[in-house]
Amino acid sequence: MARLQILELPEGVGDERPPFVLVVDQYVPQRYVLSGGQEPREPFEGVAEKIGARAVLVVAETVDIPANDHTAYATVDGRG
Repeated sequence: MARLQILELPEGVGDERPPFVLVVDQYVPQRYVLSGGQEPREPFEGVAEKIGARAVLVVAETVDIPANDHTAYATVDGRG
């Protein structure tokens, strides 16, 4: 199953909010049937603009972003 992750980018001058990239890994492309006259579209086309990301990276491989690793905060009993 695909995973969603956020990769925070360094802030630049004039950034109103922290810039980021949406990373979708472990993605398996799906085939779908279009009705007559429709043009095929990429599933993630336009997503970056809609969510305010600088880009969307979609890959089949597993991408581990060290900043998103929260295993150090896990406890044995699961209560944090």
